[in-house]
Amino acid sequence: MTEADDGRRMRAEGGLSAKADDGRRRRAMTRTIDVATLVRVSRMYYELGETQESIAESLGVTRPQVSKLLKQARAQGVVEIRIVDRIEPPSNVAADLQRRFDLRSVHVAPAFAGSDELTRRRVGRLAAQVLTAALRDGMILGIGDGSSVAALADEIDPTTSVAATVVPLCGGFWGTTGGHEPYRRVAQALGATAHGLLAPGLLDDAATRDALGAHAGIREVTDTWNRLDVAVFGIGGPAWSEALVGVQTLRELEASNAIGEILIAPFDVEGRFVASSLRDRSIACDARSLHRIPTSIGIASGATKIVPILGALRSGAVNVLVTDIETAERVLEMLGPESRT
Repeated sequence: MTEADDGRRMRAEGGLSAKADDGRRRRAMTRTIDVATLVRVSRMYYELGETQESIAESLGVTRPQVSKLLKQARAQGVVEIRIVDRIEPPSNVAADLQRRFDLRSVHVAPAFAGSDELTRRRVGRLAAQVLTAALRDGMILGIGDGSSVAALADEIDPTTSVAATVVPLCGGFWGTTGGHEPYRRVAQALGATAHGLLAPGLLDDAATRDALGAHAGIREVTDTWNRLDVAVFGIGGPAWSEALVGVQTLRELEASNAIGEILIAPFDVEGRFVASSLRDRSIACDARSLHRIPTSIGIASGATKIVPILGALRSGAVNVLVTDIETAERVLEMLGPESRT
């Protein structure tokens, strides 16, 4: 081999070595960037309590991408979650409510003084934990509406995976923000299968409701309401208006002293479902049948929900309650020490 050949060989090997070094440096830099991103996303989600949607907007990515990053953080050990059995505040309020209403369980979250929104988010996180603990592969899960259910959808652990079927518990337009409906968001977070209900929640009259409800596409979802394993719904306060329900129904609601609603079904403080004309116009799971569902989770928090929660518990529609501790204490105060449910 000539000196020229040796020189070419040495230069080639030097070039290959330099390229290999550059490749190693780039891979190391990529790993560093990846870990930095995982740490940032994890801190925003687990420490600051940001939603996946807000993190996605901040990073300029999609919500599913944020979910994947959180799963990757768990898989690589960036995030280690240790469960300590001190979630419930040191109070007898949960046990007292469970006993007095013969419930399966009551879960109370800390309240954030002066912030209903933060309290709702904390209750939503607790409700998400309660829900995922109750789910198993093959189950049918029904999802209701309301801000509490929306908070739950935001707080489901993205590492959870359940091969369940998720359906809405009522028709209607879920919101004006353009985002996915709560049942779809829950299904997406769980990796479950969602089935939509393309129907309004409230019709003009019973005849229209019956005609629309007979459609095969509608029945495909409404028939599952008889086979639910788990139902999750908000406990709403009185938010009816003449524009929403009509003059006659509004008068019926006022005359019957309705104080809350579950799945478009109003009830009074004694837990009696009232205003049957409204129910006859609704495409929604019949709240009167919720007591037959193995796990029926009602969610509500805040001062405006104290009386509605009391009525809902008396109705028998709820067998698992998720609320905040201050609201739970006020419900017990309304019962009084000598009351019997």
